[in-house]
Order: sequence, then structure tokens, then C-alpha cells
Amino acid sequence: MSSDEAKPKESLRKEVRYPVSDDCRVRASIVLQSTDEATANKEWPGTLVDVSAKGAHIQISLGAVAYVGNDCTLTLALGGVKAEVRGTLAHYVCSARNSVCGVRFNFSFSGADKGYQPFFRAIVASSTLKGGPADSDQPGRYREEYRGPGHAKLVVWRNDKPGGTLTGFDFAMARYGAALAAAGPDMLENKAQVGFRPVEAGATGSALSRAQEAEARWEFSMAASNLPKVIAADIRRLLRLVS
Repeated sequence: MSSDEAKPKESLRKEVRYPVSDDCRVRASIVLQSTDEATANKEWPGTLVDVSAKGAHIQISLGAVAYVGNDCTLTLALGGVKAEVRGTLAHYVCSARNSVCGVRFNFSFSGADKGYQPFFRAIVASSTLKGGPADSDQPGRYREEYRGPGHAKLVVWRNDKPGGTLTGFDFAMARYGAALAAAGPDMLENKAQVGFRPVEAGATGSALSRAQEAEARWEFSMAASNLPKVIAADIRRLLRLVS
């Protein structure tokens, strides 16, 4: 799923922002090239608010000093994977409790877009999920479906009825899919039983190399921690615990 594929058709005037959950595991920080000597070039940890194909919003401390037009570098990190994206402050808003930086990315630096894309695509594939069909697809089993852009889709199965015990799931994300055929009470065992496969366009077969499986586990860890509140709490809890 590319940046263009992820963007809804109705958004023609500006890039669509995709919200980042408070529970998302991604860590974010920003370096502001401010003229203030006390804070210039300091790395400020913060909370990622949302992302788009060409920018992001990050909430940071009120102690930071910056101005619209200042250069900056946003860093995203999760599980040993890091992306550093240079940009410009498009806006800088202070409230009584924190500051919010709006960053417009500059992808002219080599590899910047490539490093950012895995983070962006995992956030899009998870944050956009909306409720779809739900019904008993087999005797004693209830199926719920949530869909996002492209091939992003989460299917979960419950025991017998709506609200029943979760028995499994299949989550097609950005590049990979993660599935648990039979969920039991032991979450460590459930985590060990999660299987992965490629799902992006052009992918063939189901066997992944070690490197690909590591990428799939990383994507699952991020996407499973960024599910929207429209998805039931027990589903969000199960996916987070086994990711």
C-alpha cells in the first residue's frame, strides 16, 4: 500500500492525517533547529499525534522553543527500527500543558521516504479499520470483520455469539498478515502460535525468510498497538498481548 493508495479520494486539497493511538508502541522525538541557545539541537521526546504521507504532528514539552519555518528532524523508533525524517515546522502551537509541532517532511535526503514508509503504512492499515459484516459463518462460531484501505482487513472469530470468547483472528496489514487459528487462555502460547504471511500486491507464496518474518512481527507489533476504539476492547487486548 503506497502513500497514494492510502489517501481517500475525497482529500484533494491536503494530505489526510491518520491518528496514532495513545497505546501505540512507536516512540517519537524531535530535534528543533531553534535560535534559542538553551534548547537548540536538543532532542525532545514526545507523543506522536498523527501522520500523513508528507508530515506529522508531535506533542512535546512546553520547554521547547521554536518558530514556524525552523528546520527539524523527527525520529520514529520501534523495536530496533528507526526512521529519521528531516523537515520544516509548518506550525507550532502552545497550550497550557504542552506544545504541538506540525512537521512538513523533506524527502529530498537519501533514504528518508524509504525509512518512513513502514511506520506510515502500519499506522494507516490499523487506524483506518472500520466495522464490516458480522454473522455466524459456521455453527457455534461468530465472525466479525473490520476493513481499511487496500487489502487491510481484520477478521476475528468468537465462540457462538456476539460478545463471546475470542477464538482466533486474521489481520492483513500493510506488507504482511498475522493470524492465530485457535486462541487459548495462555497468552505466551498464543503469541508463539501466531503465523505470518505476505499480503502486499505482487507477493507470492506463504513462506517467509527470517528477515521477512522479523519485519512481519515488527509490523504486527506496531499495528496491533494502534487499533482504533471502534474495535472492541477485548479484541484490542488480545492482539496487543500476542504481538
